[in-house]
Amino acid sequence: TVVMEAELYDNTVHIKITDTGKGIEDINKAREPFFTTRPEEERSGMGFTVMESFMDSLEVISEVGKGTTLIMTKTISSQGEGGS
Repeated sequence: TVVMEAELYDNTVHIKITDTGKGIEDINKAREPFFTTRPEEERSGMGFTVMESFMDSLEVISEVGKGTTLIMTKTISSQGEGGS
């Protein structure tokens, strides 16, 4: 089961994604570019790298056997502040 929550406060979006999967044994290793637990499959191992490049912050909380929670935040510009 995967649950996604998103909230907007002023000009900052907060996204929380939680699963009840097997969890991540070594979060630091999993966050390395090109790391994958299934090298025999067509996987690039860039999931965390992509999330980190688009977000202002990414927090990963995981417990083996219980699941993983990702908390991401991104400040977005208001209309008229030079953003598109």
